Amino acid sequence: MPKLKRKTRRSRKRLGKRYHGYGQVSGGHRKSGQRGGKGRAGSKDHMKLRMLKMGVEFGSRGFTRPGPIRSIFIMNIGELADFIKEGKINASKKDGKYVIDLSTLRRAKILGGGKVDIPMRLHLSKDTKITDRAKEKILSAGGEIIEAE
Repeated sequence: MPKLKRKTRRSRKRLGKRYHGYGQVSGGHRKSGQRGGKGRAGSKDHMKLRMLKMGVEFGSRGFTRPGPIRSIFIMNIGELADFIKEGKINASKKDGKYVIDLSTLRRAKILGGGKVDIPMRLHLSKDTKITDRAKEKILSAGGEIIEAE
C-alpha cells in the first residue's frame, strides 16, 4: 500500500492553539530557552544535580601566587656569628678562623646587622652578595672574605 501524503501540515493543524505544542513556560521554540541554556548555563541553578553527577566541582580551589618566586637566603652577619657559637652551622676551624662555605647556597645575601666578635673566613659564590658594612665587620674582627671568580 502506498504511503499517503498528509493533507494538512502539522503547523497548519496547530494554528489557533496559542503555543503550537512548545509549552508556555520555556519560551516557545526560541533559541536555547527550550533546553535550559547553552553550555554550562544554569549549572548552579536548574542543572546543578546533573553537573554534580558529572563530577563538576563548584568554587575556587587554592590560589595562584602572583609573579615568580625568588628564593633568596638573607641573613645578618651577626646571626651568622651567633649560629657558629651555638653550633647550628657546620663550620670548620682553620688557622684560628671559622671557615664557612656559602657557595653551596644558590642565591644568598649577607647583611651587616649584629655584632661580629669571632674571626671567620667566608667563601662566597658568584651569586652571593655581601654589603659593605658586613665586609667591614668581618675584616675588623680579623676575618677574611674569599669571593669566587
